[in-house]
Amino acid sequence: MVGQRLSYPPSYSVDMKTRTQPRVEQQLSEIDGYLELGMQQEALALVRATLSKEQISAEEFNACVFALLQSEHPEPWKPAVETAYGRLRKPVADEVRSAMLNYYFSIRKPAKAFGFFPRRATKFFDAWSMMQVCLELGRLEEAKRIAQLCSNFLSTAKDDFTKASMIDALAAYHLRTGDPESALKIWREAPAEPAFQRQRLCGIAKAHLLQALEAAKAGLAALTGQNWSDPSSEIRMQGNAATPISDAERELEDLQDGIKRLMPEMVAANQADARAR
Repeated sequence: MVGQRLSYPPSYSVDMKTRTQPRVEQQLSEIDGYLELGMQQEALALVRATLSKEQISAEEFNACVFALLQSEHPEPWKPAVETAYGRLRKPVADEVRSAMLNYYFSIRKPAKAFGFFPRRATKFFDAWSMMQVCLELGRLEEAKRIAQLCSNFLSTAKDDFTKASMIDALAAYHLRTGDPESALKIWREAPAEPAFQRQRLCGIAKAHLLQALEAAKAGLAALTGQNWSDPSSEIRMQGNAATPISDAERELEDLQDGIKRLMPEMVAANQADARAR
């Protein structure tokens, strides 16, 4: 999931009311205008010029970073973004931390993104990114806190995009923590939002696969726990050297191995979490 962005430009819009200098407001309005018109090259030229300034404001920095998040290739901009960040007054506001969180998340740097979690003012798209980062890093205690935040956003959400993003974050959390039933339940409540269609449909399939894996494990455990000392249970089929129990074990093990091959990372992560608990 790391490297994915919320492909919904209004989510990244900068509040124009925070812009107090007319010159700065005009420059940032030009960036917004170019993006709205699909003139990405013109917008990026302004972004480059703004990030290169010796004195850059938090508003300018945020507008540039969120403009990059709407571009096709934000990763090559990493040196320019980090240099401009270094010129900002410290400590930075949560709005700047939000920009850096989402930028590092988008370029597949989850450890760096984790260091920029907003301290207080968290937006719903920050919560979504924070959840993906926590799950990628295996920071499940922090993910649990973010899950509560996502639930709060979901309970007050008015639009389908916010609802879908929070449901996606919560379902991913349940799936990662070995609770496919809860993941399926919340995914069934998700609005048909195109931006999250892949996650929802593939997630539902993965949840069912996890359920099948648990069923296979339970079946193997049941067979292991049975007492096969009774000779009558060892009846062999004519011409077949295998017993019914060994046939069942073999089939269940094949099913278990097949599921593990389909999603090895998720299975390994769930097993590691179970051992840790």
